[in-house]
Amino acid sequence: MTYSKLPPMRHDMHAELAHFPSRLHAAVFRLWETVPAERIAYALDLPLCEVERAAYDMGLPQQKNNSDWQTRGYITTIRNAWHVLPYENLLRLLDFSEEQLANVLKEDDFFGIKLGDFKPYCEPIEVVELDRAKKAQLSRIRELTQAHFADLFEGEPPFAFFDAAKKGSAASSNADGLRMIYSYCGLYATALDRDISLSYPEDMLAMYRELGINAVWLPALLYQLVPFEFDESYSKGWQQRQERLRELIARAAAYDIKVYLYLNEPRCMPNAFFEAHPELLGRRDADYSALCTQHPMVINYLRSSVRTLCQSAPGLGGFFAITCSENLTHCKSKMTGQECPVCRDVPIERLIAEVLCAISEESSAVDPTMRTIAWTWAWDDFMSEQQIKNCIDLLPPEIIIQSNSEACMPFTVGGVSGNVRDYSISIPGPAPLATRVWEYAKAKGHEVCAKVQVNASWECSTLPYLPVFDLIREHMMKLRDAGVEHLMLSWTLGGYPSISLKIASECLRDPSDAAYRVLLAQEFGAQADAVYASAKVFSDAFRAFPFDLRSLYFGPQNAGPSNLLYVKKSGFAATMTCYAYDDLETWRAIYPTETYAEQWRVLSEGWHAGVALLADMPDCEYKQMAQAADAIFGSCYAQVCFILAREEGNDARAKEIAKQEQSYALQLYALMQKNPRIGYEAANHYYYNKGMLAEKVINCQDILDS
Repeated sequence: MTYSKLPPMRHDMHAELAHFPSRLHAAVFRLWETVPAERIAYALDLPLCEVERAAYDMGLPQQKNNSDWQTRGYITTIRNAWHVLPYENLLRLLDFSEEQLANVLKEDDFFGIKLGDFKPYCEPIEVVELDRAKKAQLSRIRELTQAHFADLFEGEPPFAFFDAAKKGSAASSNADGLRMIYSYCGLYATALDRDISLSYPEDMLAMYRELGINAVWLPALLYQLVPFEFDESYSKGWQQRQERLRELIARAAAYDIKVYLYLNEPRCMPNAFFEAHPELLGRRDADYSALCTQHPMVINYLRSSVRTLCQSAPGLGGFFAITCSENLTHCKSKMTGQECPVCRDVPIERLIAEVLCAISEESSAVDPTMRTIAWTWAWDDFMSEQQIKNCIDLLPPEIIIQSNSEACMPFTVGGVSGNVRDYSISIPGPAPLATRVWEYAKAKGHEVCAKVQVNASWECSTLPYLPVFDLIREHMMKLRDAGVEHLMLSWTLGGYPSISLKIASECLRDPSDAAYRVLLAQEFGAQADAVYASAKVFSDAFRAFPFDLRSLYFGPQNAGPSNLLYVKKSGFAATMTCYAYDDLETWRAIYPTETYAEQWRVLSEGWHAGVALLADMPDCEYKQMAQAADAIFGSCYAQVCFILAREEGNDARAKEIAKQEQSYALQLYALMQKNPRIGYEAANHYYYNKGMLAEKVINCQDILDS
């Protein structure tokens, strides 16, 4: 069966999962933690007894705690099934139509691209008779599972991030400006389609308030929140979404927190849409095309939709808009596709300004307290610095100008030079370009905002925060000197209500060492000196991170010990923030192989030295974050060394590393049992679940036994 709306099947790409005796065993093992056995059997079109037998033979414990995975962890399930199930079985597993899965792949933060934009070929799963060698392998899996993972469903359950019964204190925020963040557990594309408490629990909002957070943001599609005047079929469920938005605004207001909507508008539409509306057609791309903003009907639609939405959501904080991005919006928002003849001679700064003015003017007309933030993300790819200034000239002064603090920041790491685009903690900003843009904007009467990552970035996205407080202080000190008053503290990753957020806000006000020590004493009491010393060591070690945007997106640091080892080259290319595979050539980006390996050695050994300083500290979240990062960074170095040993034919060294990788996976598994926040990131759900770490142990043992 063909699925025209889903990524194409590639018959030349097939995952070899030699550490399992059959593909049935691989599927059951990968799905056991997140999907009930009955649904696995239904999806595979097999008797339940066959699924239960496979689980029993692998030593998997009785299932528990599966209820949240379908609503809050479906991305994890898709990731785990992508290489083992054909589309028809995957759709049955998820209880999705083809259209539903296609929407998830498109709107859940480019999830389809993260999966590689194709589907590896998967044969239908059947029950097969195992030979003697496969039966021995199965016994070995059972032995490992029972020895290390009998407690798979014990410990702290997944998604137990906050205490639902706790409301938090009523301490008010003392932030001097906007402190905006993305919900730590926000469902990216579906927050307003589900119970709002899933993405915005009371306890999290209370903790945000205590830490000085006064705004949260979430993505929005206008045609999903107000009726789409060109085709209302796209707006199904808008009434319910508006109601949940109002509920969120009221819920957040109880904690003095405003709600901001992230807009990428006017949103491109499927090419089939323009068969009925050819006059609206702008820039054409492969599957989607822009609504041309130079057509009066389009800009009027944008204005009326914003106005209607603001009228229906009183108390909304406002909007922030990206106007050059991966999404096609106005006709010059992307460089790919066929150019729009209407917009060909219109300066890009005018197109951008028209969109931003429409949003600002209509929202301000409804409520003057609503603010619009113009995010300059990627403007430097499309415009010269003079054009950026020209664009600012076209904007009313009430629009806040936001730039990535570290955009175009030059760096040299390991003797290799490059420029930061985004997502840097290891290289603190602000960059010269951001500083100049802010200076110009302030001279024109605008307030300015820095987009930063404080808790975590794609340098290590799967921990709630990295304890690199000295790097945060350094960044805030420089932003203070630059006169920045507002902070957007995270993209979809980095929203955890941690001590790092308080350090950022307090250090923007007073970055002195004395004030910092007082803050640590308040938070950590008798352990403050150990935190002070170890955080400095961690910060110094983290400066060795082999930074490049490609290494961030494609490297092994997000998967850490969950990333499998491959005895033979897999043939798969690493994908953006999803599958690292064994693609060292992509991981290393601008770094020579030897330099890339050396930077991971320096980072991991330096970090390990910081962990040693915490030997006498009682178990706490700070210590858990340090230990988890120790396993992740150590694993990154080990994975690079394994690939090099494999290519050299050094089997003894490869096996030595496989044993080390087992220990890292077990270390991280033990920490996940205590802290369910480890492994989670809002847009990717659980980047790795405990079952993935268990599979890595089996994978390594297969290498050791081979």
